[in-house]
Amino acid sequence: MILKYLTYIGLYEENDGDAEIIQEVYEPTTSIELAKRYLIYLKEIDNYQKDRRITIENKNSQLVGQASIVTSIFALFVPLLIGSLNGVSLMIKIPLIIIFIFVLFHYLFTIYHAIKTLKINRYTYATRNTKTVTKLNRAETELDFLNEEVSDLVFTINQTSPIDNKKGGNLILGTRCFEIANFGFGIFTLAIILSAFSINKEIPEVKIKNIEEIKLAIPDTLNTKLVNFKSKDTITIKIDTLNNKVNNYQINKTK
Repeated sequence: MILKYLTYIGLYEENDGDAEIIQEVYEPTTSIELAKRYLIYLKEIDNYQKDRRITIENKNSQLVGQASIVTSIFALFVPLLIGSLNGVSLMIKIPLIIIFIFVLFHYLFTIYHAIKTLKINRYTYATRNTKTVTKLNRAETELDFLNEEVSDLVFTINQTSPIDNKKGGNLILGTRCFEIANFGFGIFTLAIILSAFSINKEIPEVKIKNIEEIKLAIPDTLNTKLVNFKSKDTITIKIDTLNNKVNNYQINKTK
């Protein structure tokens, strides 16, 4: 089970060597029309390989950029994770750390797979050469030249196809790791939310040693005197406006 998983994400490869180039020998034809048909057919295959190669390289480049951005954002969880797990029990803290390392590893391995395609020095492609028309024993007739061009295309296609397949394999492995990391990121976020309910917030305590050395000014409430305190005696009055008689009155006298 573990071996299958390691093979699935590219950590284990049974055949880690380069793919062997198919060696095919082209037998020259004696018909110009048939040689032209061969040439058209092989050029279509060659153009398809070039388009496929460009697509694979572009997708690998995009995968490197996306994985790098997500990895940078995910790495920001490290200080937040350390600070938020202070009140979490060890039984919850250990699984969260394991999930975090698991997800981060797959993001980094995504970059590793995808970036292998961008190392152009690891891949050597066969191309057409000017020696075909400059060498001494070059083709002297149209038919001979067409046959030699067909032979060159046969070799080029057979040589480039395994390299493009290897680049495609890197893209597949990188996509697998990126997919696992994204699902793991979602599980990690959900685990953080659930673990937040188990955090016990403790009231901080301040411990003071040698309290007798601390001089505190405590006011003497028994001997406190008020200075310039003004009190008021209040009497409520009511005035009968109809009879213009004062039935009650209010006097505010300041002492």
